Amino acid sequence: MTAGSGVEVRTFRPEDTEGVRAVMSASLEVDAIPGFTNADIERALVRMIPAPDATLVALDDGRVVGVCTPSHDALTVHPDARRLGHGRRLALAARAIARARGDDALQLHVPPHLPASRAFARSLGMSYRSSMWQFELTMAAAATVPAAAFPDDVVVRHWDDAIDIDYVAWTAFMTATFEGHPTHMNWTPAIVEHVHGTPDFDASGILIVAERVDPTRFVAFTRLEMETTPTETLGEVGLIGVLPAWRGLGLGRELLRWGVAELRERAADRIILAVEAANERATGLYRAHGFRPVIEWPHWVLPLE
Repeated sequence: MTAGSGVEVRTFRPEDTEGVRAVMSASLEVDAIPGFTNADIERALVRMIPAPDATLVALDDGRVVGVCTPSHDALTVHPDARRLGHGRRLALAARAIARARGDDALQLHVPPHLPASRAFARSLGMSYRSSMWQFELTMAAAATVPAAAFPDDVVVRHWDDAIDIDYVAWTAFMTATFEGHPTHMNWTPAIVEHVHGTPDFDASGILIVAERVDPTRFVAFTRLEMETTPTETLGEVGLIGVLPAWRGLGLGRELLRWGVAELRERAADRIILAVEAANERATGLYRAHGFRPVIEWPHWVLPLE
């Protein structure tokens, strides 16, 4: 197969959604990326729509053949359109997005089980930087996790009880809780509000920790997600964030314990979470509660020129 005459790379448009879904679905079937499911494709698509300038698509005679979202560390080319330069064009163009985000490099996930992906990364001048890990907790291990016991100087509330929150303030709070995190967080009010407006958004999966003396002052939060497949019900501790001034007081530990108990109550067959290997405080906490690393997602970087 050869590239057509109408090859281009541009930012994502809502009408590209089905084309992007086709690219990601075909790649998932062929590449079998560990830990990646059809539900992850839908989550990625939901986040593309309110932030179209954060995603690039490659087109060949009007057909979407590739997609790159730097904030997701993701670059994918349709299996029948590979080795035609689409991936290279996407990666080189995506450096501008990474630069605008204030990153020092374009970071992409390079699957370790795909030699062609590693060869592609090396041909671009990329090198390994770090790894994200998926940790897993079996339900047998989950049964041994202690119940949550939050300190007396805080109160907890569900998102359902916080309908007065505006998305600008909430997004700023989320970002602040991840200050110093190894991975740059790039939430925007538009993205968060759009995600919360989707039919499968579960407000009860968000628990907020606030000061007892002023319950409007949030200091930490967690978000849980559930995914039902034909073979299992998967529970995920999607996020745990704590403001820097409130770290070291056990809030992250108690949020984790609450999340495990909540997911057990919802009949999850197993519980997962993702964590940067460089985040030793977090990995130590998860290991201490019975979580074990099961999947590695290596990150490679391309310097910005």
